[in-house]
Amino acid sequence: MKLLSIFLFSALLVGCGLINNEFISNKTKVDPPFNHIVSDLIEQLIRVEQFDYQIKSVAFTTLVWMDSLTVEDSQREDILLGHQISSSLKVELVQRGGKVVEHKSPQTISISKKASYYLTRNLVDLPESINVDYVLVGTMLAIKDGVTVNIEVIDIESHQVVSSANTFISNDLLPELKYIYMKEDKIYRG
Repeated sequence: MKLLSIFLFSALLVGCGLINNEFISNKTKVDPPFNHIVSDLIEQLIRVEQFDYQIKSVAFTTLVWMDSLTVEDSQREDILLGHQISSSLKVELVQRGGKVVEHKSPQTISISKKASYYLTRNLVDLPESINVDYVLVGTMLAIKDGVTVNIEVIDIESHQVVSSANTFISNDLLPELKYIYMKEDKIYRG
């Protein structure tokens, strides 16, 4: 009887595990709407045959506000939006086999008491030149209920725009960026 009880209990546990695993594996992963917007922008860019993103290297810049060509806009709180879009586009292109060059990578890793760092904006630490074929740039324009984003891929040698894309991002999709701010070149949340 004891053996039968152990067998039934084991079968119950295995059965529940199978039900849970099957339930979990059948769940559909839902990406946030922002990820769909970024994916669509990359789709628009790589659709153009002139943009040879898997052979030629691309460097990404921060998207800037159209009126000031900077990341700061006195009318908006989300000054990190240009950074977020650029970083997300970079991730998406790399995942699609793009040849991406990180121009903020220095010659050495910096170490402090709190962390190790590799990326920097300190010009002294960066190489004098980098070998890239394209640069991705973009502008943002605040309009009613959101931001219009325009992206261009520019050939470094010819200055020709080889691909472009645009989209609209609703303010409702990015509420968390309103609580992120920069102070003394550091990023804060809260």
